[in-house]
Amino acid sequence: MAVKEQIVKVWIEEGCIVCDACETAAPDVFDVQDETCEIRPDALKMEFTKPRTDSIVEAAEECPVDVIKFDVVSEEVADAALAAPSPAAAEAAPVASAPAPVAAAPSEPAPAAVAKSPVKSPAVSVAGAPDPAIQALLRAATARGGMAGRSRDEGGPEAREWSKKRADDLPPDARTSKVMQGTRGKDAGVTRRGLLAGSAAAIGWAAFGGTTMVSGVAFQRFLMPNVLEEPDPKIRVGTVSQYAQMVPGEVNEDYKPIGVWMIRTEGKLAALNIICTHLGCIPNWLANDRKFKCPCHGSGFYPDGINFEGPAPRPLERFKISLIDGTIVVDRSKKFQFEKGEWDNSDSYLSV
Repeated sequence: MAVKEQIVKVWIEEGCIVCDACETAAPDVFDVQDETCEIRPDALKMEFTKPRTDSIVEAAEECPVDVIKFDVVSEEVADAALAAPSPAAAEAAPVASAPAPVAAAPSEPAPAAVAKSPVKSPAVSVAGAPDPAIQALLRAATARGGMAGRSRDEGGPEAREWSKKRADDLPPDARTSKVMQGTRGKDAGVTRRGLLAGSAAAIGWAAFGGTTMVSGVAFQRFLMPNVLEEPDPKIRVGTVSQYAQMVPGEVNEDYKPIGVWMIRTEGKLAALNIICTHLGCIPNWLANDRKFKCPCHGSGFYPDGINFEGPAPRPLERFKISLIDGTIVVDRSKKFQFEKGEWDNSDSYLSV
């Protein structure tokens, strides 16, 4: 007789990550569900767990989070029972038919016994033995064997009896499952796959809603009128004393960047618009030639703004000019055209 430790009780503590490793090792003991793992009703009896001690121990060793616990007792077993494989291994092992014995010829001596070489253990990498938890995860990711997927309702009388018990009378794993089933209700069954699918749908609808919102804002902006904040058309260009020394035909370009030429004629000071009256280019003041010359199409203007060459159809325009508290103010919102006789308007010049 030999002494062997046998498992009489097995349970799962809190913290299961539902990796399928235990069910792969002992499918008739562990039942992996969507949210947790449970001990099957048959495995709540020690008569059922004792013959499956080896597979339960293997499942506990391969559990990545070490939540599988069990109680063992030491019992004397027959040597034949000690060498017998576990029920799960016996089911998996193929039954080989024994070959028929062949009678040896009387003239030939019996063959000498051939020594069998010991079975070599698998080679181990130089980095050390593989992590059992990682190996269990890999096996669980590729296969789910045995009785996986069987619900409690499909079990026998023990399973139905198990479902009638109160949560306080159940082991930790079964208690967790029963509490979770109670929170879902009869018609609601939110699983991990359903949760992931719902999350993906929610993300899709959120993206669609965000796109719709952006499109709506853009469309609303398209319907709104474009309101631009125009700069003040009135500018201050100094005092009369700054231009008193100018001679007739002289041009001041200090305010050309803001669109104004200050010109001096006989007894008058005026503010010319720098825009060419042909196609809107900006002419250059050529002091040596005493003229404005447009670089785009060759239009020419005298110092007073009258056109004399090129395609420009009319003279340059003048802005309204006035003297306010000793400061010259040019109003670019009001223009005067020579061909309309508006240069005679007193607002088109200052007398100096």
